[in-house]
Amino acid sequence: MADFVRWLTAGCLVSLLGLLPGIASPSLAGSDAVGAWQQQIALHLGSQKRFPPNARGQSGTAKVRFTIDRTGRLVSAQLLESTGHPQLDAEAIALLHRAQPFPAPPLEVNGDALKFDLPIVFTAPPVESRDSDAVIKGEEMVNAKMRGICRGC
Repeated sequence: MADFVRWLTAGCLVSLLGLLPGIASPSLAGSDAVGAWQQQIALHLGSQKRFPPNARGQSGTAKVRFTIDRTGRLVSAQLLESTGHPQLDAEAIALLHRAQPFPAPPLEVNGDALKFDLPIVFTAPPVESRDSDAVIKGEEMVNAKMRGICRGC
């Protein structure tokens, strides 16, 4: 589970911090099938990650609770803790809706309604600087001029 959490914390913003199934008993938590299923869910959620364009410069952690059925269909999703930014909170819930259907649970997991609590960490991507764009364009112009003047020297 530690590797699972480590993988989830790496990423953009929609960096997922952890996936804590509220359904698995401690004896199931170490099961290979359950671990593989949790990893599938993490990869699946990771493939749906997005940072809202209208939330540039914002960051925070949204804690969500969601329930899936045995077919992987999202039954419910709710925001437990806000990031303090409505765009990020909305994206945390939208991520769950986009991600369905989730991978179906293995037979080792009991129950029809599988509940999860998931902190989702949004880290603002670096803001692009106009100065650095100007420097890059200036370097490109100098390099182009040098290639035009100095042919093979």
